[in-house]
Amino acid sequence: MPTSCRATFELVVFLRAFSGVAGPWSLVHGPRGGPDRRRFALSAATAPRWFPCAAFLAGLAALTGAAAQPPALAAERGALQWQTFPDAAKFRVLGLHWVEENAPHLWRLPAQAMGAMPKGVQGRAKCPSGARIVFRSTASRLAVRAAAVSGGNLARLEAWVNGVAQRPAPARKEGADTEVLVYDGGDSAEKEFVIYLPHLQEVTVKAIGTDEAARFSPLPPRFAESRPVVFYGSSVCQGSAAQSPAQTYPAIVSRQLNLDFVNLGFGGAGKAEPEVVRHVTSLPGCAYVFDLGKSYGSQDSSAFMAMLQTIRRDHPQAPIIVVTPITSAKEVREADYSAQSLHTRKVMRDPARELIRAGDPRIVVVEGEDLLGFQEHHLLSRDGVHPSDEGYRVIAVRLAPVLRQALAPTTPTSSRVQSARQGGNQHP
Repeated sequence: MPTSCRATFELVVFLRAFSGVAGPWSLVHGPRGGPDRRRFALSAATAPRWFPCAAFLAGLAALTGAAAQPPALAAERGALQWQTFPDAAKFRVLGLHWVEENAPHLWRLPAQAMGAMPKGVQGRAKCPSGARIVFRSTASRLAVRAAAVSGGNLARLEAWVNGVAQRPAPARKEGADTEVLVYDGGDSAEKEFVIYLPHLQEVTVKAIGTDEAARFSPLPPRFAESRPVVFYGSSVCQGSAAQSPAQTYPAIVSRQLNLDFVNLGFGGAGKAEPEVVRHVTSLPGCAYVFDLGKSYGSQDSSAFMAMLQTIRRDHPQAPIIVVTPITSAKEVREADYSAQSLHTRKVMRDPARELIRAGDPRIVVVEGEDLLGFQEHHLLSRDGVHPSDEGYRVIAVRLAPVLRQALAPTTPTSSRVQSARQGGNQHP
C-alpha cells in the first residue's frame, strides 16, 4: 500500500474507533487473510458525521503523500554534473582485476578468456560481485547512471559514505539507462564514498553525478594489506540471497579487517576447473579463501588438491583458508542431499589436511558447520540453502578472526585445523 494510503487508512480506523461510528468502512480480506480490497459504504445516517472527516483526510492525504515521496533524483533538485566513468583520476575501481582491459564491461574474469570458461562461470562472472567504485569528494549529492544489461532494476546499487550505508532513492529510467540517487546528505565536507555494484546482475556504469560544487581529491592508502584477499567459490561466496552487495560475507569480513578483496564466487559453478583456477592464481593476493560449496558436486578430491597445489606453487607464503560447505535445511530433509554434502566436505577437508601434515604451515581448514550449524537454520533464507543477511553477518563475524590470525606474521601450526568459534567467536 502506498504510504499516503496507509496513513489515511490508519487514521480512518482511529477516527472510527474514536467517534464510535460504525459501518462506513468495510475491509474485505483475501484468501490469505491480507487486505484484498477496501470500500466505503456511507449511509444517510452516517454521512453527515463523516463528510468533515473526509475533507480532513483528503487534505491529510495530500500532505502525507508529499511528505512520503522518496528523495527526488538529483537532476530534479538542481543541476547535476555528470562525471565520465571510468576516470582513473577521480574514481578507483576495486574488486575487478581486469577492469581496464574489459571496459566498458564490469566483468570479474578477462573478456578474452570468457569464451573458454565453463558456461556457468561465464554467466556469473559478468555480475560484478565485490566490485566497488571508491573516491574522495566534497559531493553533497551522488547519483549513478547505469544500465542493467539483462534488464530489471538497479535496486541493489548501494553507496557507503564514511563507512555508513546509505539508502538509495528509487531508480528512474532515462532511455536505456537508469539513474539512481545513492546519496543526498547535503554535507559539503570531504568524504570517502564507496559504491557497491550489484552482485547478482550484469551492469554497465555510464557516469557518476555530483553537485556542481563537488571537488575530488586523491585517495590515501587505506588498507591493512597492500594486496587483496581473493575469495573463490560458488553461490554462498558470491552472495546469493543477500539483499545488498555490501552484505555478502566477503564484503563484511573485508570491512571488519580493513582489507581489499576480490570475489570470484560463481553461483552453482565452484568446481575448481583448471581454466578457472588459472585465473584465480594469477591474482596477487594477501590470502586465498576457497569456499566452493556444494556445487563442487560428486567429484573426488583430485581437482581440489590440484587447485591447492597450484596456489601454493605460485604463492608460497600466502595463507590458504579452506572453508567446507555450511549446513542447510535441505540436507536435513533429503537423505541423498545429506550424503552429497558429507562427501563434498570430506573431499575438501582431506586434501588440505594432507598438505598440512606434509608440512605446510599456512593452510587453515574451517568447517562450514562452525560458521553456520545445524541448530542455526533460522539464519538461512527461504530456500533453506543460502544464508539470509543475518546469516551472512554471522559467517563473517566467525570467519574474520581466522583470517586475521592467518595474516599475522607468525601463526602456530598446531592450530591449522581449527574451529571458527574458537577465541570467543560464538553466535553474536
